[in-house]
Amino acid sequence: MRNPLIGPILHILKKHPEGVGEFEILKTLKQQIPELTDIATDVNLQLFRQHFLIMNALYQLQSSLWQEESLSLSISATHIRILPCTQVPLSNSRDINNSVDAKLAAYYLDWHEYEKTNEADVSSLLSSFYQGIYLTGDREAALETLQLTQSSPSKEEIKRQYRKLAHQTHPDRGGDTDAFISLRQAYECLMF
Repeated sequence: MRNPLIGPILHILKKHPEGVGEFEILKTLKQQIPELTDIATDVNLQLFRQHFLIMNALYQLQSSLWQEESLSLSISATHIRILPCTQVPLSNSRDINNSVDAKLAAYYLDWHEYEKTNEADVSSLLSSFYQGIYLTGDREAALETLQLTQSSPSKEEIKRQYRKLAHQTHPDRGGDTDAFISLRQAYECLMF
């Protein structure tokens, strides 16, 4: 199925020959196409769907530009740009079907991925992402930083202990900024 966002995205890329980020594309599209904000009631699922639609359009556009115009579309989250084929960096992968770009394109070009992903899937993806940021050793260090002796304190206990220690170390109360930031990092780590 041809993505209806291809035309508007091509227009955005034309206005930014130096390249543009995905966030800027999304912001512009939401102004032009208000229906993009109504594709899900859950905020995280809505963002996933918006991202998927943009990436699907970009990969469809990438394929058609290559085949029809001998142009390439360089795609990354922070920089999307149309390039002449002579400026395209080659993949380090020996097998084009195994390259990261090819795998991303295959994922985003599969409408089934869009249709099957629901609110619980997105929530699970986000949880695994956030948990992946903090390693087990980080959790133990966070417990120690917040002076918590239990291995599995409740969120309420974590919050209460954080507030107590933050009150003591807050820079506005003459406390140490680094200690305060460490407390906040420990709190963020344990709240996931």
